[in-house]
Amino acid sequence: MTVRGGRCSNGAVNAAARRLAVPALAVIVVMVSSCGGGGDDGGVPDPAAEDAPRADPAAGIAPPAGRTTRRDPLRSAVPKRTCLTITVDETGSSRFRYRAPSAVRGGLVEIRLRNLGDAPRKAQLWRITGDHSLREALRVRTPLPPWLQRAGGVSLTAPKATSRTLQTLPAGRYYVAATLDEPGGVAAFRVTGAGQGPEVPRAPARVESRDFSFRVSGLRAGRNTVDFDNTGTQPHHAFFVPMRQGADLAAVRGFFGSQTSTGPPPIDPEGTRETVVLEGGERQVTELDLSAGRYALICFVRGRGGGERHLELGMINEVTVK
Repeated sequence: MTVRGGRCSNGAVNAAARRLAVPALAVIVVMVSSCGGGGDDGGVPDPAAEDAPRADPAAGIAPPAGRTTRRDPLRSAVPKRTCLTITVDETGSSRFRYRAPSAVRGGLVEIRLRNLGDAPRKAQLWRITGDHSLREALRVRTPLPPWLQRAGGVSLTAPKATSRTLQTLPAGRYYVAATLDEPGGVAAFRVTGAGQGPEVPRAPARVESRDFSFRVSGLRAGRNTVDFDNTGTQPHHAFFVPMRQGADLAAVRGFFGSQTSTGPPPIDPEGTRETVVLEGGERQVTELDLSAGRYALICFVRGRGGGERHLELGMINEVTVK
């Protein structure tokens, strides 16, 4: 972003947000193993979260999301589960190297993203149903056909870092791509043998996406294990962008809705964090590394049929992380 004569161009920041929301040109290495760790205490409510004061929705503050648990399912001992390791590695300027096996056993799966490169990356999974091919899937733009579904994945991961997600993967055909519009090199694989397995456990923090707002509980400064639950009918993600001192949600909304604005930007694009997109009714446990401060929590996703970004439909709330 550049600032000249008291005006700043939002195009660069909006482009940066789009790149973070849908990282470009990623082909994925997927390795399958059995991994331990994780667990659940049955979703026992955290009294601190349950007793938190209720926010004023009219002010845009995200209300509490409800049930959390003290136990971290990504770090507590449980019986073995399938582990899917996704590795992103750079081979040059805007070039990446990835490999993928042909199959992974389904059910409750821990997905790991190892980012060996120098830019933040995430791993978005897609599931193909029916007799449609990967070639057909890669030609799809909005509106999305019923046979192509977003299938979770791993949240935005810092360079030289590893992030994890815990979610269910039913049997079927999948691929990993950077974005719908710019998929880059993709890795296709099958999920096999996924019968009735354990449910996705609860976590110490919770982000609930609705049509069209958020509820949040338990987020703290540092690395958070988060129950990301899309209870709406539309696809959603959770995009955290730090708000600068004195900024409000109206300023943030206006900033992302225009190409230019007067004065300094109300957000810090370098501190953004983001989940993958989940279809309505899906949930996962994922990791988010957050610094202390005020965030605008936004959904930039459009509906499966296209239309306005969910931000334009009012899907923006303020969250304070301490």
